[in-house]
Amino acid sequence: PHHGTPFEESSARMMMKKGVLGRARGANPNATRRSSGRRSVSVRAASPSSSPASSATEAQSSSTRYIAMNRFQVQERDGAAAAFEKKWALRPSRLATMDGFRWFSLFRKVAEDGSGPVLPTSGEEFNYTSMTVWENKDNFTVWREGDAFKEAHGGGTFKGVLDMLVSSARTLKGKPKAKMFAAQSTVSTPVDPADLPSSPGGWREVEADGVNILDPECFMIMEEAASGSEDLAAFEAALEQAAEAPGFKFGTVLVPDSKKDGDGKVSLVQVWDSKSAFEAADAAKAPGSAANYFEGTLVLTTQKGA
Repeated sequence: PHHGTPFEESSARMMMKKGVLGRARGANPNATRRSSGRRSVSVRAASPSSSPASSATEAQSSSTRYIAMNRFQVQERDGAAAAFEKKWALRPSRLATMDGFRWFSLFRKVAEDGSGPVLPTSGEEFNYTSMTVWENKDNFTVWREGDAFKEAHGGGTFKGVLDMLVSSARTLKGKPKAKMFAAQSTVSTPVDPADLPSSPGGWREVEADGVNILDPECFMIMEEAASGSEDLAAFEAALEQAAEAPGFKFGTVLVPDSKKDGDGKVSLVQVWDSKSAFEAADAAKAPGSAANYFEGTLVLTTQKGA
């Protein structure tokens, strides 16, 4: 199945030249959905012997991440969204086994009231995005240049890449767009081992029939502001408050990794257990910011959280 990034397409072309081409609420208009106290906050779970001071130091030193997002326009036709999600669900991947991996989800854009997925209205908009959280850029680069990446993107064979491209043509509108971020001020709740999603071999085993969109597993709000503006301080203050609320998973401030990845704007990302948990948080949204809303599915994570 198609991960669909520009760097993937360039890799496919290189392999071809070398001859080695050897993944809320409300009804979706294009598909039918299948039915389906406060946590302590730290970036990584402290060991039993850790003192409060050492835990705080560890959280502070571990607050940066590297985040890769890949944005898609899924076609408006009936069944395209469900077919797109099925391709992600069935893709061969060992992402969760990679060194430095922290968190993943495939997000579909929804309206503020939770209905969707929302259809794109212009060439610049998207209605799906993947998000992968890494410890650092080096971890991402190792995955990007290794065999695991090839396996998840056509298997490194000519037929695999061809099938991937054909599948994309049937479900996507236009080319996917990758966007990379240096993530700062990351706050995450550790995950209880009993709550970890099952991921044998490093990927989820989720039933997907290509007719029904997948059940939501989390809810994300993404807000944007100009870099260096007063809104950035408001973002970080909102994040600190959100982190104390029940249902909070993680949050971070996204700074584009390069000029081509942004237009001078930074983003605050918050991920919650559900839309209702987000709505129950008193100061979840930074005042005056432009916000987009998403449902996440196919969640992968580690015990440390994001």
